[in-house]
Amino acid sequence: MKTADVLITGFIKSPGLVRESLAPLLALRGDGLIRHIHYVTWDSSELDAFVAPVAAHGDVRITRVPQPDATGSAEQRGLVYQVENLRAGLALIRDDDTLVLKTRLDMVAKAPFLAGKIANFARDARVPPRRSPQGIAMPAPVLKSKIWIPWADANQPFFFEDAMFMGRAGDLRRLVTPVTSADTDVLSDPLCGPYAHVVRYAKIFAGNWPIFASYLRHYRGFVNDMAYRRKLIPMVLDDGFFWHLLIAHAWILYSQFHVDAGGLNDLRFFANNVNRDADWSQPQTLKLANPYDDVANWRGDTRPGEATHSARRIYGRLMDDAWQTALFNQPLPDFPHETLRGLMENVAAHRDGRLGEIERAFYAALDAFHRREWQAPMARAS
Repeated sequence: MKTADVLITGFIKSPGLVRESLAPLLALRGDGLIRHIHYVTWDSSELDAFVAPVAAHGDVRITRVPQPDATGSAEQRGLVYQVENLRAGLALIRDDDTLVLKTRLDMVAKAPFLAGKIANFARDARVPPRRSPQGIAMPAPVLKSKIWIPWADANQPFFFEDAMFMGRAGDLRRLVTPVTSADTDVLSDPLCGPYAHVVRYAKIFAGNWPIFASYLRHYRGFVNDMAYRRKLIPMVLDDGFFWHLLIAHAWILYSQFHVDAGGLNDLRFFANNVNRDADWSQPQTLKLANPYDDVANWRGDTRPGEATHSARRIYGRLMDDAWQTALFNQPLPDFPHETLRGLMENVAAHRDGRLGEIERAFYAALDAFHRREWQAPMARAS
């Protein structure tokens, strides 16, 4: 029987939610699907009261480590804390082949859903051949097995869920990425908060996929503001280079990640950013974070079998593997085979410089758009 180790990071202020999030994990441990449950958080005495509800469960192994030095905004500090917490947790797991479910205490999962993910990991996480169904040799895979994530974004590369994910320990160690001053500088704009997700996943693939290097450097142009993105998405989709970026990202999703958020309430995430003023002593009053508050509508709006619909959405949430699987494995009425093949050939050969001119032009246009549509209005408002 396949078993997993669980790694829980962070802390929350709700003892009731602690019990609710631990209950399915403890049940699966009793069923033999989970081996160890590790909880890792900081050793500050200020957190003792929040750790106590976890300590009440004898089957949870608690490790408390020094809190790293981090300065700046909540987003900037959060990136450092997330990376260092994961580093400390994975240090407890020696074997790189160990299956690890990483989660948080504000993420509540149904036991049958997690049981299926653990039991079927070998099938769901199988990496497909490097040669695509179109016959093109794509860059070599980076991960030995796919990482399971609940959701990803079709039109914002590497904006993936990072509250809960699962993979082999050796693959997850790659998510312990060095945080640079350039990374924290992007997060100086709070509405670039998704960069904390993006940079952790993108850096895994940077060596084999240099097409994403400029994407990270120019991420400020992808502001997480609805009104801004309503103008941004039509602009970038009208640019040929951006389609190369989307296809490269779609191939990585298809070949290196298993995406599945399950059904209604299989996963519930009570994130801080949607519960800033909440009474954490009353878990029933807490709000679900997007997209868990409306899984069916997000899933239905993916329209697998069409390439362009998900790319045109303001946020192109993918709740399963259907969109990227269809893109590479079946004829699409809105995306001719020749177009897809040409984009993939260019992506695979990106190192030869063939996209250099249109790549520079795209980011110059993106930077100008950002200055005109975001920086200038912000300056006028201040």
